[in-house]
Amino acid sequence: MKRGSGAIMALMLVAPAAEVGAHGLATGFVSIETADDHEADVLIKIPEVEGQTPALGIAFAEGCEELPGRTRFKRNAGTIERWRIRCPQPLTGMDIELKGLNAVLGDVFVELRSPNAEGWSTVVRRGLPTARLGARDARGLQNNAGYFPLGVEHILSGFDHLFFVLALLLLVWRTRSPYGRRAVTKTILATITAFTAGHSITLAAATLDLVRLPRAPTELAIALSVLLLAVELARDDRSTLTMRFPWIIAFVFGLLHGFGFAGALAEIGLPPEGIAVPLLLFNLGVEAGQLLIVLGAASAVAVASSVVGRRRFAAGPLPSFNTALVYAIGTITAYWCCERSLGWIL
Repeated sequence: MKRGSGAIMALMLVAPAAEVGAHGLATGFVSIETADDHEADVLIKIPEVEGQTPALGIAFAEGCEELPGRTRFKRNAGTIERWRIRCPQPLTGMDIELKGLNAVLGDVFVELRSPNAEGWSTVVRRGLPTARLGARDARGLQNNAGYFPLGVEHILSGFDHLFFVLALLLLVWRTRSPYGRRAVTKTILATITAFTAGHSITLAAATLDLVRLPRAPTELAIALSVLLLAVELARDDRSTLTMRFPWIIAFVFGLLHGFGFAGALAEIGLPPEGIAVPLLLFNLGVEAGQLLIVLGAASAVAVASSVVGRRRFAAGPLPSFNTALVYAIGTITAYWCCERSLGWIL
């Protein structure tokens, strides 16, 4: 009966979540390069979302004109547009507005390459779609610092990575809670550290073009990794490798998830030179997002244990909630596996 009620709760959770993409909000990229601060090359990279390319435009200051020769082409699951503009006033210090930000295309990374604003960049969000080029105030995230919040957002809004971390935490709690809080804490630290090491290796290797994997099978394999954990949790066989050594599974699948992070970073775009700093900041953002997930889960455990009683909760998460969460993760990721399989084959 508990399993049945858990399945029903899972389906209620799946209904709205199935409509949400596994990677959350898409992020665009804008590069403005100028030598004299009046005439510039403009590049926009717009990621493809569920087979569609969102509309994205830039409104420069009054008086700026577009020069002939705009080009548009597809590359790496996205669309790139290039054109030139000429403005009577300096580009550095100019206010621009990004048009087309919405619930799908939520953020745009903007960089200005100019002698007057070396290394300047910022993240423009749909709540505030304007930016002052080259600004060194509180609104500007200069020197590539904008990659850090993008890393945080990617893991928090990328539901496949989020589900994987949550499933790892649930697995550790279920198998180690009978041995006390210290055993849970030590195993969580080992497991999350292993996942971090794994995805950091492949994120760096793929970004530096040392290793390449096709995107479609990689995305399918990531969804399968989450489904595997859900199946292990549903079976609850404590003798399996996954249950006994979660840090090994976390490291191995972390290598796989690193390719997914690298794909997201490629969609955002990197500066032509000096990619080490943005790569590091993006990875640190991912780690910060992971830490938020762990702290959120720990806070939920603390609240639940105080409500239902420490001794009762120490035996593991409440059965109905446990079952519902596992069924929800399993059902959603099974849907993603089917969707990504069809997308790869077709």
